[in-house]
Amino acid sequence: MELQKKPIREFTAQVVKVVQETPTTKTLVFDLSHTDFDFYPGQYVMLNVPYEGELLKRAYSIASPPTRKGLLELTVKRTPNGRASVVLTEQTKEGDTFLIKGPYGKFVWVPQMGTDIVLMGAGSGIVPLMCILRYIRDARLEHVRAVLLYSNTHYEEIIYRDELQDLDKHSNIKVVHTLTRSWPEDWKGYRGRINAHMVLKEVENIPSNLYYLCGPPQFVDDMASLLEELGVDKGQVKKEKYD
Repeated sequence: MELQKKPIREFTAQVVKVVQETPTTKTLVFDLSHTDFDFYPGQYVMLNVPYEGELLKRAYSIASPPTRKGLLELTVKRTPNGRASVVLTEQTKEGDTFLIKGPYGKFVWVPQMGTDIVLMGAGSGIVPLMCILRYIRDARLEHVRAVLLYSNTHYEEIIYRDELQDLDKHSNIKVVHTLTRSWPEDWKGYRGRINAHMVLKEVENIPSNLYYLCGPPQFVDDMASLLEELGVDKGQVKKEKYD
């Protein structure tokens, strides 16, 4: 289905809160009370990041749902050789202002597209998927059934860990974790990469769901191949790759 495009806006916004999500990840909360900004769950914005005298333009998925007016949340993971991500996770503080432009992107979900959805994410690929889950919760879309399969290297790196635990208590949202490199002794989730066994065990009516895949390119490609092997039509799969 063709969605009506949301108008693209360009505006300056102030950081009103910085939240430490994991040792390498922070959420920046921007004040949008003076801006008329609307978007679909799953979309992203372009952020101008000042770095050593130049301006870096970077795309960041929106973490907060469109139901939360007046605020915009962007969750940023520090990448080993990153420039913008280092500025945003190590130097940015409350009161700093940034130029933001958006929304962009076709990696979107609204209930009219389908009410049975499976979200598959790795690392910071959780961000647009979290936006979708928060939207389902905040808009009280109880007729929607969502399953999240979320892969991380270590327990400490699970972004939004406590909130995901709360979301899992909703009868129409199921959150499934897997860790690929290390896990606590009392770990109850899966170990290793998301595989066919996991999907078959956790997901009902596999061919009829809508699938949203987000994470590093290799992860997204692997999940797309896995779904194809499980009989999911390519038209049912949406992909967003994070470099």
